[in-house]
Amino acid sequence: MGVLVLGMHRSGTSALAGALGAMGFGIGPPDDLMPADDGNPEGYFELLSIVRANDDLLAHFGGRWDSPPIFPHDWTKEDVAIQFVDAQRAALGELFGNDPYLLKDPRISILLPLWRQITNDKDCAVVIVRDPLEVAASLTRRDELRTLTGLALWATYNRAMLRDLQGARVHVCNYADLIENPSAVLTDIAASLGAWGEGPEDLDLTKAIAAIHPDLRRNTIVNANLVAEASPVEINELMKLTLDQRGRHDVFDMGTSLEPGWWEEPLLEERRVLLQWALAAIGELETHNANLLTENAILWQRSEEATREAELLRDRLDRVRRLIPGPLGRLAAKITR
Repeated sequence: MGVLVLGMHRSGTSALAGALGAMGFGIGPPDDLMPADDGNPEGYFELLSIVRANDDLLAHFGGRWDSPPIFPHDWTKEDVAIQFVDAQRAALGELFGNDPYLLKDPRISILLPLWRQITNDKDCAVVIVRDPLEVAASLTRRDELRTLTGLALWATYNRAMLRDLQGARVHVCNYADLIENPSAVLTDIAASLGAWGEGPEDLDLTKAIAAIHPDLRRNTIVNANLVAEASPVEINELMKLTLDQRGRHDVFDMGTSLEPGWWEEPLLEERRVLLQWALAAIGELETHNANLLTENAILWQRSEEATREAELLRDRLDRVRRLIPGPLGRLAAKITR
């Protein structure tokens, strides 16, 4: 019934989702879609309601998209996780009914254990992977993240995604291949979806191919071999392992896993610490602002009361003046002024 578009942020998930949308998959109500911006001029194809729900869940566990939390053991059995599954399952029914749909939010890549429950493991996944150095460069350009931090995030998302897709129906593609030869890549994806019985009957590859815009690939590696030599070995090995998975998998099985480099977790822990510090600082400022608003409201109330009292006094003075005759009244008016 549905397709999950998975991949790290800035990996081409939007380009892929746009192409699948052009094939005829539902992307959700227009008023719920994240608007296009300079980061993605063609749009993100993400539903704001789904993104907010994923953000709230990550925040509950002490993280964010750019500082993934360390999930506790059996986190999927916690009450908040169970409630999340129930709520998002109902949301998908309201959003798409029984129509074929695609769901794209890179956060799903690190929340797959719950999203596979939400979809009752009936959806398939189309995974897109991009050169980690290009992803890091894009994150630096958009979010001012350091290169090594971007690489650590890329590795965290891809390791979690490949681990948690075990046993699912998966098609893996490469962003560079999609940009350079969209016809071949999208034809292969369409063939996989057709074999799985997923997708609309009037699937249109012509529109899908036209939806790919190579000119939007802004961050490229000029000398990939030279830069790769300076890239951490763990990143290079994970990229190679991922590229080896390109194509259709009726039952996905990585066959192996790669441990993170010693440097990855300290960088991500730094992000988490900074996030908690920022949230605490924001909380203090919001509390201070709320106190100021309360004090301001009290002062306005007192000011309005004083104004009303002054008006009453002026009315009483006017009535008294009217009781004083002739020249004496004029003298009283001058004194009261």
